[in-house]
Parts: sequence; structure tokens; C-alpha cells
Amino acid sequence: MFENEFGGVLLLHYCSHCGYEIPHREKFCQHCGTRVEYLCALPPLPSEPALRREVRNAASITKWIVFYFFAILLTFGASFFYYSSPDLFSWTWPFGKSKPASTSQPISPQRVSQRADTTAGAAALKNAYNQLSVGTQKAVQLINDARKVNVAGDPKRTAANYRSVQSGSDAILAQLSLPPDASTEVGAVVMPLKECLSLLSKSSSIMADYLDGKLSLAPPNPDWVGRSQEYFAQSQARLKESQQALSVLRKKIE
Repeated sequence: MFENEFGGVLLLHYCSHCGYEIPHREKFCQHCGTRVEYLCALPPLPSEPALRREVRNAASITKWIVFYFFAILLTFGASFFYYSSPDLFSWTWPFGKSKPASTSQPISPQRVSQRADTTAGAAALKNAYNQLSVGTQKAVQLINDARKVNVAGDPKRTAANYRSVQSGSDAILAQLSLPPDASTEVGAVVMPLKECLSLLSKSSSIMADYLDGKLSLAPPNPDWVGRSQEYFAQSQARLKESQQALSVLRKKIE
């Protein structure tokens, strides 16, 4: 390396093949004729701008903030779920230990017996409702049949139809019974329903006997047809009372 006439610095080059010194700017080695390739010195890489480093630092800080935010949110969510539904967990802190035994007082045999009686009473009440509901529906059907018994010009068939309504009323009436331990709601359904069926049976029996000629028509005997119609109207009124009481019983069961 030496200085030129202009005060600059020149680099000495040597042949890569024979090692002979090559003057500056010569393209071929004067000793062996190998082509000379000059290597230009590359400028040093500029340092990374400070702005880019600041952006990377800001992005890293943002990631950590988001991470901590989700960690806190997950912790509060797990705590809320745990305390709002304690039955779903069988552990407490520290992990692995079971929950402490309940401090509530044990249920006494008397309370157990009362619960059993309540359950049995509810089942009996529901069973009574089902039976009375069927009986009420049958009574409604019999009253509708009683309205259609008349066969014009054929009193015998009409009398037979009245006998059929009478036998049906007596059969349902025989199935109805009021247990001694029945509740007030059950009695409110059974009693008017029994009166309904009894009055319907009387009304049908009077009309059947009247048409068969078994009743005397001579004075001072009463108006048999009018009496039968009166019994029939009372029967409908008692059926309505039974249906209302049955609705009350249903609401109590529900």
C-alpha cells in the first residue's frame, strides 16, 4: 500500500495464481498471465434504526399486556363459576383436598317420616284426581245421552234408552267412594258428583216407568214428567259444582 501523486492511498494486489505483485489497474498478471479480479470493498452495514427497535419493543409490551389481561379475565371467570356452582366441584384450595363436611344438622327421623307422608299424600291426591276426572267425564256423557233418548213415535225404545242411562248412573255411583282420610278438596268433588248421578238415575227411572205405564196418572199423583225434568236440571247443576271443585283440585296438584 502506497500513496499516489494525489495523496490517495493505493492497495497492492498480488496474483492469486503465482503470487506475483501486480501494478495497480493491471488486468492481467505480467508473470503468468492470469486475469486479475479486483474486489471492491463493501461499505459497512448501517446500524438498525432506533425507530424500528422502538416499534418492536412496543409490540412486545402490547403482547404482554394482552396476555396479562386474558390471564386476569380467566382467573375471575373461574372464580365466579366456582362460587356460583359449588356443587360441580369436589375440591377446594389447596387442590386435592375434598370439601369439608356439611355443618348442617342431620335430618331427624320425624322429619323423614313427615316428608314420606307428604309424598304419599301427594301421590294419593293425584290418584284420586285421576279417578274423579274419569267419573266426571262419564257423568257428562250420560247427561248428553239423556238429552237424546227420545225416539219419536216409539215409547218402548225411549223407555229402554232411559233404562240404559239409569243403569250407567248407578254403575258409576257404585264405584264412587269417599275415603275417611280424604282431603277437603276431594270431598268437594265426590259429594256433588254422587248427587248428580243419583238425581240423574231418579230422573231416568221416572221417565222409563212413566213410558212403560208403571206409574199412576190419576190425580192427585204428581206430574211425573215435570218431576223428572226437575231432577234432571238439579243433576246438571251438581255436575257443574263437581267440575269446578275438580279444577281447584287440579291446581293444588300442579
